[in-house]
Amino acid sequence: MNGTPAKRNFLQENSNMNYTVNKEIDGYKKRAEQGNAEAQCSLGDCYRLGLGVEQDYSKAFKWYQLSAEQGDSNAQFCLGTLYAEGLGVEQNYELAVDWYRKSAEQGNEYAQCCLGDCYGLGNGVEQDYSAAFQWNWLSAEQGNSDAQCRLGVLYAEGLGVEQNLELAADWYRRSADQGNGYAQCCLGDCYRLGDGVEQDYSAAFKWYQLSAEQGDPEAQFNLGSMCEKGLGVERNLELAIDWYRKSAEQDFEEAVEALKK
Repeated sequence: MNGTPAKRNFLQENSNMNYTVNKEIDGYKKRAEQGNAEAQCSLGDCYRLGLGVEQDYSKAFKWYQLSAEQGDSNAQFCLGTLYAEGLGVEQNYELAVDWYRKSAEQGNEYAQCCLGDCYGLGNGVEQDYSAAFQWNWLSAEQGNSDAQCRLGVLYAEGLGVEQNLELAADWYRRSADQGNGYAQCCLGDCYRLGDGVEQDYSAAFKWYQLSAEQGDPEAQFNLGSMCEKGLGVERNLELAIDWYRKSAEQDFEEAVEALKK
């Protein structure tokens, strides 16, 4: 699925760390050893992130597995991601898909999004854009910004669903409004090109700037181009070069070429 945003650290986002680890770690260990699924998952979080204990992905895997086998959807999702990334266990996309699916079927928005990715990329499962659309839709409807952005990509490219640039722009906007840098860049593209929205260089500049400030190299290049051409902003070659340079430092080829002019 070309143009799909880089995978974010879903594990970090999914962690429920509203506890004082140093005070609670002994309690988690005790309850986890007694078979409490929630405590096992929380202890897995601690080992994965190195909170209150030395970081240890193998131990994180152990506790997530014990919790996941009891049906804890968060642990199932985390276990899937450890398999997908090869952390604490040999990388295995097929098992990642299995655990993502178990979690996703319980309504876990992060697992639904990751399962959608697996179908979109063909990781651990036969590539199926319709299934990618289905799972991302379920996640996006729960407000997951990454899934919303992926829906935008699927609508824009007509993958797994009939192409609809208006709906693509709508989903990009929902995601961009939550601060998703990739979606902000894509929405900037929509306004610059007039895809699914009325062409508006000022709006394009706004969204590119928000994305560029988060470090997106494509947005940085596009922002530089708009500064160079005076589109949506007063022409400013010095600022254009500055944005081209930031993009080029991330090896964005078009920015590298722009600096050679």
